[in-house]
This record gives sequence, C-alpha cells and structure tokens, in this order.
Amino acid sequence: MKIIVAGLLALTLAGCANGFGSVAGGECRVFHDPGFAVQGKRLKDKQWIGRTQETGIQSCGWKRPTK
Repeated sequence: MKIIVAGLLALTLAGCANGFGSVAGGECRVFHDPGFAVQGKRLKDKQWIGRTQETGIQSCGWKRPTK
C-alpha cells in the first residue's frame, strides 16, 4: 500500500520538476523596474533594496542603475 501511495505522490509531483513557475514570466510581473536607483534610509532598507534590484537584474533583465 505504501508503494502505491508513494508512486501516486511521485506522479502528482512530477509536474513540479520542470523548472518553470506556474505562470510563465509571472515572477517578473510582481515587481517592476523603477528606472532609477532607489535609496533607503536604514542599512536594512538598503540591503533589501539591493537584493530586490539584483534579483530583478538577474532574473528579469532589468538594466543596472547608473551611479
């Protein structure tokens, strides 16, 4: 019985292993490129902004802001 359940579970989850999100390009629609360098007040704000922008640059093809 455990083998049957494991087999059904494997077949059900096999569709999740394709490497694509549930909506093609949907992750890039969640955030948009502001088009300018965003600044934060606190160090924690600046770190979050930096991570978010770097993710957008690498994943969604945003242009890197100029200094």
